[in-house]
Amino acid sequence: MIDLSEVGGAGEHVLRHGEHEAVIVEAGGGLRTYQVAGVDIVAGYPAGTLCPSARGHWLVPWPNRIRDGRYRFGGHEHQLPIFGDEGRHAIHGLIRWMPFQVVARDASSVELAMVQPARPGYPWPLRVRTRWSLDDGGLSAWLHVENLSDDEAPFGAGAHPYLSAGHGTADGATVGGGTAGGGTIDDMTVTVPGATVVRGEDGIMTTRAAVGDDSDFRRARRIGPNRLGLYSDLERDASGLARVVAERPDGWTVSLWQDEAWPFVLLYTADAVSEEEGVRRSLAVEPMTSAVDVFNTGDGLIVLKPGGVFEGTWGITADAR
Repeated sequence: MIDLSEVGGAGEHVLRHGEHEAVIVEAGGGLRTYQVAGVDIVAGYPAGTLCPSARGHWLVPWPNRIRDGRYRFGGHEHQLPIFGDEGRHAIHGLIRWMPFQVVARDASSVELAMVQPARPGYPWPLRVRTRWSLDDGGLSAWLHVENLSDDEAPFGAGAHPYLSAGHGTADGATVGGGTAGGGTIDDMTVTVPGATVVRGEDGIMTTRAAVGDDSDFRRARRIGPNRLGLYSDLERDASGLARVVAERPDGWTVSLWQDEAWPFVLLYTADAVSEEEGVRRSLAVEPMTSAVDVFNTGDGLIVLKPGGVFEGTWGITADAR
């Protein structure tokens, strides 16, 4: 049974385990805040406000962008919706504003589910389930997607958490539930386990190259003015996990890990967010199943057969030095 004292306003769920606290929203099934010992680990957004810049959202049934919202699959042309404030491309999937319902709940975890109906531009219904959990190791997020149609469906997925720069309250910045941090990410040191960088223009990153002097972060480096980007060919540990590690000037080390369901990771340095959110005051670290424009390039495309399932997990750990 759900403890209603742990259900916040506007369909929120407060999870707690020891010093860990996270707030999960039913709109899009996403993450609004995550703190450890009262310290912002992700840069989220305040309660009762519209989620900006897809912070904490799931990106289903494609991550990032589809060029001009157009693609061809199964011998048919499709046109995805493009919203006026998001440029010329279809961006970040279809479920971000869809309501999820609670499947299971306890003090430290919540499982949510919804059905994405067939619609113009993506005529394949999908059942989407997600579970957010806290334990001694930190936060973990599980995604399960099933193709409910009688036909094969093109598919991709991603997640969009922003890591806090960790400098305390930002002047005028109100993200993070919270704050985005008073300094910029330039002073963060990051390790990115990618041997290949994928580049492009207008957000359409489709050209692969070996990492070079400006893009190789396989050893810890200060971000400085770099904009980072999309990485693949990820080095993984013995358990199959790839880890992006961010060392903050305030002494916290934050690691985002992703299992083998996510062969790409995009690092976005928040250069184009609003002043209210805080330009370059947080770092999006985005596990992705594919490169950008996947329905056109096929780079990482998953084709879900009727009844076929995608499943993947990622998470965040945080420690103070």
